[in-house]
Amino acid sequence: MSRFDAARRTALIRELLRPLRKQPRELLSFEEIRRQLHLRHLVDRGIQDIPVDRIVGSLGRADEFDREFLPRREALRERWEQIEDLADGPTGFPPVELYKVGEAYFVVDGHHRISVARSLEAPTIEARVQEFQTSVPLGADDSPEEIVLKQGLADFLEATALEASDCESFRATLPYAYQRLLEHICVHQYYRGIEAGREIGWQEAVASWRDLVFRPTLETIRRHDLMSAFPERTETDLYLYVMDNLHYLREEYGPAAPEADEAVQDLKRSQARDDSLLDRLTRRRTQDP
Repeated sequence: MSRFDAARRTALIRELLRPLRKQPRELLSFEEIRRQLHLRHLVDRGIQDIPVDRIVGSLGRADEFDREFLPRREALRERWEQIEDLADGPTGFPPVELYKVGEAYFVVDGHHRISVARSLEAPTIEARVQEFQTSVPLGADDSPEEIVLKQGLADFLEATALEASDCESFRATLPYAYQRLLEHICVHQYYRGIEAGREIGWQEAVASWRDLVFRPTLETIRRHDLMSAFPERTETDLYLYVMDNLHYLREEYGPAAPEADEAVQDLKRSQARDDSLLDRLTRRRTQDP
């Protein structure tokens, strides 16, 4: 069996197994990533040896190879086998061209060379690299869902002009998280304006919400070790859970409603009892207009 046939057979088997293994099947589309993460600033990094397993996307040819750069079409055979002959020859093949975004690489030119290199189990490949700078870290193993979340984080950081150093502080796993954070800032801006008796600008509102609402709530979450009850979530997720629960408790108890400390403890007790509080909060949230 030729190497190409072996690669095609492996691609077909992996395609059948991926739903069971819940692994990403498609190469990432650079055009989509560029749009989602608002990539603009490009820096030439020169010639480098790049780990082939960190090359996970393509500029314009994402449907021809799978996530491991196995060929998905019989029509690729002739060019693939020509590149294989070069790889087996004395000079090898020229460097490929890649875009770098975070820790992930996208092929601009050299798809067949990378496919052949992976079939030969080469750990690295020589590449000319141009890097798109971004404040949002993109990993080589990120799923489409994770990339959507990173898009949301990029949009949130751009809308708030918060420092890139705050990126990890606002990381979330909930699909609605960043829209909700922006809504919280808007509400905070409104009430701060009433308290101050003047119009509060957007950047002032962002800083005030961060310092007077978000960070104190995180401190309460840490003090009560709420993360131990929700190990799969981030602190930003838990901030949203706490604020939703606080809203629920205030509707339930009116003026006698507890503050953030009790809302955090209530969440922790609820998780320990495995009752339906989070389901109830989620259901109420999706029913809100």
